[in-house]
Amino acid sequence: MSRTASSPSRVIRPWPIHWQVLLEGFMFSSLPVGLTWALKPSLMHFWQAVMSFWAAHLGGSWAQLALRLDSAAPWVDPGDGTSMPSNESLLWTWLGLLVLWGVTLLLNDRLHPLRVFVRALCLIQASACLFFMLTPASFPYTLSRHSQALLDMGYGLMLATGPMLALGWGIFVRSVATRLMIPLAVLAYFALMLPHKVLLHAWILDKGSALFMPVLFLCFGSWLDLWIFIALYGGLASVLPHDQHIIGQQP
Repeated sequence: MSRTASSPSRVIRPWPIHWQVLLEGFMFSSLPVGLTWALKPSLMHFWQAVMSFWAAHLGGSWAQLALRLDSAAPWVDPGDGTSMPSNESLLWTWLGLLVLWGVTLLLNDRLHPLRVFVRALCLIQASACLFFMLTPASFPYTLSRHSQALLDMGYGLMLATGPMLALGWGIFVRSVATRLMIPLAVLAYFALMLPHKVLLHAWILDKGSALFMPVLFLCFGSWLDLWIFIALYGGLASVLPHDQHIIGQQP
């Protein structure tokens, strides 16, 4: 019985573990995490100072918000400027949603992602309108709770920023100074951006009402922070030289 010739089998070898890469990744991720954790009280005071500064200069009913930046502190619900939507605002919001949905019908296929995003916003806002039409008194959130949740989730993302950069983008970077300074710069950006985002949300909710709180929280809260981080990560990765090799691996 003749034996047919077969192509030589390919031996798949496991990818070697570079302990130097893992150790360096742990070291470079520990510094931003430890710094963010150790400076948490100072960071909370800084956020409160930023919001108090702009609140004093911009005014409005939300200027007197007593934001409790310590997550263990009780919520401050009464008298924080939270207002329920009126029948007139509900009517205008429904009309605006119909107009936006109609605009998406005019978008061509090249703008399909934009069409999906706008329609998702419309559906979320429509569900909020239905809720406030049926059971507005059972809405459990206030402006203080909303602001506190945004800051808590933003702080959680800041804790994860160091490891995500060190174990991803940082593996392809040889410069020690760059691997130290870039994560700190990203942390500084979020430390400055988060209180201003909360202020923008407060301004919108002050000019409008709690009707827009769900869409702001779901689409422009932690998801926005995450997409900003992804954009920053993509920008950092795009400037890496094409001939970079993983640290600890021979070219």
